[in-house]
Amino acid sequence: MASARGRWLELAGSFLLGGGVVAASYEWSRASESATTAQPIASADPDAAPADPTSNVPPTYAGAESEGTPSEPQPVDSDATVPEHMRGDELGSYAGFPAIETPLPPMMAQDESEFPRHGLVTSAAVIVRARAELAAPIHGILRGGTRVRVDQERSFGGGCSQGWHKVFPRGWICLNAGLSSGDEPPQDEVVAVVPDLEGPLPYEYWRVNADATPFFHRLPGFGEQDQADGAGQAWIAEHGREPMPTAPSERPAEVPAVVKEYMNAGFYVTKASEEVKSERRFLRTTRGSYARKYQLGQREPTQFRGKLVDPEVGLPIHFIRREMPLMKREAQGSDVLLKTDTMPERLGTWKFVKKLHIGTVDYYEDAEGQLMRSYAVGEAHKIKRPPGIGQAEHWVHVDLSEQVLVAYDGDTPVFATLVSTGKTPGMTPVGVHRVQIKHVATSMRDQPMEDEAYSIDDVPWTQYFQGSVALHGAFWHAGFGIERSHGCVNLSPADARWLFGFTEPLVPTGWHAISPSGNAKPSAVVVTE
Repeated sequence: MASARGRWLELAGSFLLGGGVVAASYEWSRASESATTAQPIASADPDAAPADPTSNVPPTYAGAESEGTPSEPQPVDSDATVPEHMRGDELGSYAGFPAIETPLPPMMAQDESEFPRHGLVTSAAVIVRARAELAAPIHGILRGGTRVRVDQERSFGGGCSQGWHKVFPRGWICLNAGLSSGDEPPQDEVVAVVPDLEGPLPYEYWRVNADATPFFHRLPGFGEQDQADGAGQAWIAEHGREPMPTAPSERPAEVPAVVKEYMNAGFYVTKASEEVKSERRFLRTTRGSYARKYQLGQREPTQFRGKLVDPEVGLPIHFIRREMPLMKREAQGSDVLLKTDTMPERLGTWKFVKKLHIGTVDYYEDAEGQLMRSYAVGEAHKIKRPPGIGQAEHWVHVDLSEQVLVAYDGDTPVFATLVSTGKTPGMTPVGVHRVQIKHVATSMRDQPMEDEAYSIDDVPWTQYFQGSVALHGAFWHAGFGIERSHGCVNLSPADARWLFGFTEPLVPTGWHAISPSGNAKPSAVVVTE
């Protein structure tokens, strides 16, 4: 029992990115004037997050170890003793996902006495802080509807006008943020969307189809909808796709008060529910706003998944990054190459046996002498474990030149896949990093995201490892193997979910985000060129 508690306390965090902004807005918006002296928390813009000054260790260790017999990925041992997420399916991928949660420690008699009251998160999200101060480090984030145990009496000060409750097993919540409590479990029903932790996506994602699509605070009437549409079109005529300010004092007077904000085509929201008013269907988002359903379209993710590494075969694994026909020499020893009728499928794998130079171009060659340009192939190869990473640690290697990621258990590679990293050099920082924070989902807004997307609610399975740069799922594209991000490491949603459970720390049950602290060592993210 004591060890379980110690493990959980080690997992409690000291700093969060992105997802904390929603909860922080509740703390600050209702706090007394005394709160103005407290330090602001992290901005919604991940770029505002401080970088880890110790993380940019030059990757001098990263020499490739590609020796060995190349082979097509094969399903690993499906013995019942092998965890499901390490069992290969018929395609050589994983048969399931690893767990991402760790249980809270059991309440002992002393805990029952210290935390006698029952609490319920009534807002969209609340922050759990290390001390009863708005400027204190953050342990984690709880989403609406989460039930907790809290202490008997409120503590005041620290910039929170309504006071603080200490929560089991550790941390403090400002009541301004949205926490009710009572001697008995609250009977209130909080409208909250519970994330799906077992599938490739935690929520249902919808894309905005047209510019200046209005999102409403409540279900609007027909007249309010017409007025909102007219104001949006007038804004586009004058300002183009420039986002309209959300503050009522900064936007045109023609915008009705019922409008919360306007979103442009390519923005993404997550669905909480569907409602009908006057025979018109609306979607309610997880942020509590409403939009007409016909103005949105559900986005289904790519089905691409990486491969488990067969322990009997090992690496390399060769992924097809670009679709093009295999070539063959015109004659033995000739440098004249002719196209064949064989076209390996992009995002698939192919068994190449060696890399060679013909003329001025590098090629991979298979056992039958068929060739493919090296820039169309992503080779997942083994590297040495860097100094400072333990033999029993889970860690990942991101190879920028190959656009691949390999997950390791100590010295053993166990999983490989294609990724999309920064589209220009330097965007994805090279070095040995550590996971700084993990979010089941966090919004990335008000920044030029990937290609068409500008605002994305609840980006899934996000793991920040260097300032604003993170590993995360990308449901809005399937261009893996090609550089296309502004620095983050994009994975398919399924691969990002698998990796989220593979790395440390795990998320406490019922929590939505966690930051490592204490003696808990977060997983390393090694980035090489």
